[in-house]
Formats: sequence, C-alpha cells, structure tokens
Amino acid sequence: MKGIKILLVILLVGSIASGVFAKPVEVFLGPSSPGEPSKIMPVDKDWAWWLLQYDGGVSNYYLSGLYDNDSLGVFFLPPAACTLVEVHFCKYMYADSGLYTYWGIVADVPDGVTLGDYGEYHDSLSTPGPSAIGTILASGEFAFPFSEDWQWDTLDVPGTPDIGTDYFWAGTVIRDSASHSLRIDAGVDPPYHAVGYKQGGAGPAANGPGWYSSWHLYWVRALVKVYENIGPVIEAEELLGTYDTGNRRVDIYTEDFGPGAAGIATLTLRYYVEAKAETLDITPIQDSVDTSTPSFEYAWWHAEIPGQAPGSTVNYWLEGVDNEGADGDTPEFSYRVGAGFGDNGLLYMEGDEALGVMGIHNAFEGLPWDLWWEAEGGVADNTVTGFYTTGDGGRAITWLSFSGLTFAADDVGWSYSQEFRDFMDAGGCIFLGGQDIPGGGYDLGYGDWVAPPSPHPLRDYLMAFEGTDDYIFDSEFPIFVDNTQAVTLLMDEELTVDLAAIMQSAWVGIFTLLDDGCVPLFFDGEGNILGYMYESAKGFKVVFLYFPFHAITCTDNQDTFIENITTWFGVGVEEEPVEFVYDLPMVSPNPISRPTTINFTISKSEHVSVKLYDVTGSLVSNLADENLNAGTHYLTIETENLSSGVYFLKMDTGSFSGTRKFTVMK
Repeated sequence: MKGIKILLVILLVGSIASGVFAKPVEVFLGPSSPGEPSKIMPVDKDWAWWLLQYDGGVSNYYLSGLYDNDSLGVFFLPPAACTLVEVHFCKYMYADSGLYTYWGIVADVPDGVTLGDYGEYHDSLSTPGPSAIGTILASGEFAFPFSEDWQWDTLDVPGTPDIGTDYFWAGTVIRDSASHSLRIDAGVDPPYHAVGYKQGGAGPAANGPGWYSSWHLYWVRALVKVYENIGPVIEAEELLGTYDTGNRRVDIYTEDFGPGAAGIATLTLRYYVEAKAETLDITPIQDSVDTSTPSFEYAWWHAEIPGQAPGSTVNYWLEGVDNEGADGDTPEFSYRVGAGFGDNGLLYMEGDEALGVMGIHNAFEGLPWDLWWEAEGGVADNTVTGFYTTGDGGRAITWLSFSGLTFAADDVGWSYSQEFRDFMDAGGCIFLGGQDIPGGGYDLGYGDWVAPPSPHPLRDYLMAFEGTDDYIFDSEFPIFVDNTQAVTLLMDEELTVDLAAIMQSAWVGIFTLLDDGCVPLFFDGEGNILGYMYESAKGFKVVFLYFPFHAITCTDNQDTFIENITTWFGVGVEEEPVEFVYDLPMVSPNPISRPTTINFTISKSEHVSVKLYDVTGSLVSNLADENLNAGTHYLTIETENLSSGVYFLKMDTGSFSGTRKFTVMK
C-alpha cells in the first residue's frame, strides 16, 4: 500500500445536526464507523465544507493489489428510519490520457452482518467474512475520463426502497485494474472502515479469496429521506490521562436544527469512577450561543468533573434533549489519574497494537521507572511528562512506540512542544525505541529521509540527520553490538531480533548520517547503524533505536540494556522523607573514575555488611562490617587500586539484602 498511481476516489461527507422533521426530509449520510450510526447533513448545506477525512490529510495513498471485479465499499447505518434515493461516487483521473469504466453498486446487507465480521486486508491471521451484499438495490456503469478536477457520478435507486434503520452497502467494482487502482486515505481512525471482495485473498499468507475489511478511507455518500426525529449533535472534549488530581474541565459543543424551535432543552454530563457503582450527574454551563443561522443553534458549554485520587479511572459521557424532544449523546470517554514517584523516570508506552504483547516491558521491572501505557491510561497530558521535565521526577523518559505518533507527529507530538525543548536543554535524558518514528512519526516518508532544517527535534535534539525507513523487511534478523559502551556493557556481541513474535510486519530503518558526537551501538549485517547514544555539552542524553528493543529475543540482554540505560541516565529512587526505610541507591555517577561516595539507609539499628565484588564474584573490598544505627550512612569507593571493569556493591543486614552494579573506567 506504499505507492502506485491511482484513478478513483470515493468521498466521505461529515454531518451537522438535524432536528425533528414534520415531513420527510432529504439528507446525506456518510459511511458509518464501526458500531456507530452514519453522520447526517442537510442537503441545503455546502457538503464540501463539511468533508470529513478521518486522518486529517490528503488522499495520497493507493490501494494496490486489486484484480478486475474486486470491490471496495462502505457500510451505511441510518440513525433513523429512511428510504434510499441516490448514491454519489466521487472520482478523479490522476493520469494524462485514457478512458476507463467502473461499476457503482448499492445493496442491502444480510441480517446480522457488520464490520466486526471481517478480518483486515493486511492481517496474516485474518479469514474471509460473510458477503456484505444481500439484495442489489441499484447498479450502474460509469465512464472514467481524464479530468483535472473532482467529478461526481450519481446512481439513482429506483423506487426509493425502504431502508428503515438497517445497514446497507455501497461501493465500486474495479474494472481494468491493470490501468488504475483505488485512491484512499490510509490509517484512518477509527480503523476497519471499508469492506470489499478480494479475489487474491488477504495478508502475507494469502488467506484465500473473500470479503475482508480495511482501514482505508473510501469516499461515497448516500442521499436518503429521513422519516423520524434526528437529535442534536453533541461533541465533548476527550480528556487526556493525567497526574492532576484536581477538577477537570470538559469543553462541550452542540448543534441543533429545528424548523420550529432550534436549541438544547436539557444537557447532562454523566460520570462514574471505576470500582464505584454510582453514576453522578453534572449540569454543564453554557458559555456562548450562535443563533444567527435560521433554524440552527450552535452552542458552547463546559462542565467540571471533580478531582480524583491517583489510580482512579473516570468514565463520562453527555446526554441532551432538544427543544422539539429529540435526544442525542456522545460516546463514553475515560481517562486515568496517575502519580509520579520521586526520582523515578517515565516509561511511556504508546498505545500501538504492536506494543500490546504481555511482558514486553519486563526489563523495567524492579527499576525506578513509572509506567504510563496509552492502552490503559489514554494519551497523557503535560502533567505526566511535566513531572519528569520540571525536576520533580528523575529527568529521564523512555518512549516506546511503533510509529511514534504521540511523540513525533507535528500536530500532537510531544517532541514539538516547548516542554520537550526545556526538558532537553536542562539535561533531560530520552530513550526512544520504535521502527517508524522518522518515517511515520515525523512524516518523512517510507524510504530515504532527511531531517528538516532547524528548529526540528531530529536535528536539534535527536541528532539524527539522514536515514532510510523500511530498510529491513525480514521479521527475524541478526544485530551486532558494540558492547564496550556504557549502555551496552555485558551484552552479547551478536543478538537476534524477531519482530514476528510481537507484530505482523518488520519495517526497520537505518541511520545514515548522525552528528559527530553520536556513538553507534547496534548494526545490521551490512554495518548499517540501527541504534546509537549521544551526550550533549548541554548535558542531555539520547539513546535512539530504529527497531523495538523488546524484539530482542534474549531477555537477559534486554535486562542488561535497560539496567545500563537506567544507570547512565542517573535515574534513582527518592528517599523516604519521614520514616527510615531500607535503601541502597544506584552508584552515581556511573561509570566512575575517581573516589565516589555512596549512601545507604537502614530502618533500625543492626549489623550491616557492605562488600565490593568484581565481575568474577571475587571479593575486592570490605567497605563496612559493623553495627550501625537507623538512618542514612555514607561510604567511599576508592578507585586507586581498581582496574577498569564491572563491579558489584552488595549490602546485607539481618532484614535486607541489595546489590548495585557499576563500572569503573580509567
């Protein structure tokens, strides 16, 4: 799906509210999202202005791999009883000559069939679903001439059949696929939008001909006559996950169309906290209203959800009734309230399906990292990242991702924020692990890329200037390690990366031009750089892998790598401020080259032994062997007689035992 010329586009139209209708009214429907009714829009509005593209971009992807007589279409789910009048297809000839044809079809859908019945085109585990086509309601052949502008074809539906509130399917049957292909928007949200028939099957395993769904945005609209009340449109801000335990403001927008009395009669925000059965109501406050358009009211509101304790998950939605008695609501949203801890770093996991495999962050267990996973807590707001950028946290962030959209996308990406720049300028540490951050995250293309001019995160802070995305397609391949560096010490010289174990595809990239201060760490068999480390004169540190580190098959090497990064970043555990607890912090700085003072804390008076061992397990020095009082104590590691290498500091009491690894470099 990454690049051939195409000729056909089908248009999805967004919606505005329709109120109670005293008689049948014609409106446009847009394709339905999975489990959601189609959006509607009155025909007297400029539909082009309401055009909704799920990915917010231009349709510049091409759906290849279709044969003659393959199809691609969408489901419509009327939000109220209706009859079908017309189906409109949009086309654009992206060529300089030629005349082709295609078939437009609309049909009802067999009972019980929904998007949930289909596997996705590119999923190797998918199997064909049932036919999306029941009784064909109308079909027609359309010419496909050269044009430099959008053109619409209209398929009349004889007899305006009664659809009621049942699904129907409308789409295109491909003709002469060797000469043209469908133009689509890829990566739509929500996914699994279109559904069609593929004679060639689906997935890398060629799972056989049949009906499959696809994430693509495929453009078509249907003109229907609505016979029942359509309620107001209600839209609510989806709050992000947070460390903020105070009240949370929800901004709200409503639209209502009413020939008699447009406007909202009642609006209620309902919420509950998970593990609590009670649902509570909040009446929003109206901030402003626009009634300048006849028969329409546009209004803006807000409501405040009371603050919650860390560990809480809040679920909320809105319900409203307009002045003519029709109702509307929003989907149920949720957000998590978390908390940071002392000098810990942040382990931020984007919500990619590829990262949803059990055990992928086991290497961080027992180390001072606070986990935030989008799949469970939602996208985090700046109170989460801010805890680690202001000095309250450990000034270190590990960001694991597939495409890096939350980290890198210029409209939502954290790395474009002033907060990120302040974090790095003040000596912050960042570890990135993912296989699509430049190509997909920074939208630099799936191939050779060049970092944009400064100011840009890649050039200013990640110090990666050029590379190639999607360079390695093998699911399993060897990587070679320079294990003389601080973050790769004690790792094996050769490892295996197996992406098939955690995701369906491998699109690993390489770095081809880095800042002179970057130290390469990981290489492929051709010597290309797959990962590096960098320390700035400003004090910030970067570790950047062009593959998911958790795809390293050896978990011992995973553990060693993350332990080394934790030490190099200087992430430690905050001391208990009131009651003494057992604590043996990391040796810092690490590596050390001169005498270094360490501290440890015991919760009661008792005998304490602190010993130093080399990597072979031989005792090097006995630093303490005596009875000590409760509290914090200090010892000095003398390096004069220590050679370069790895050492272990072991503390034992009658109630506690702990070990810390560090490196001496001279």
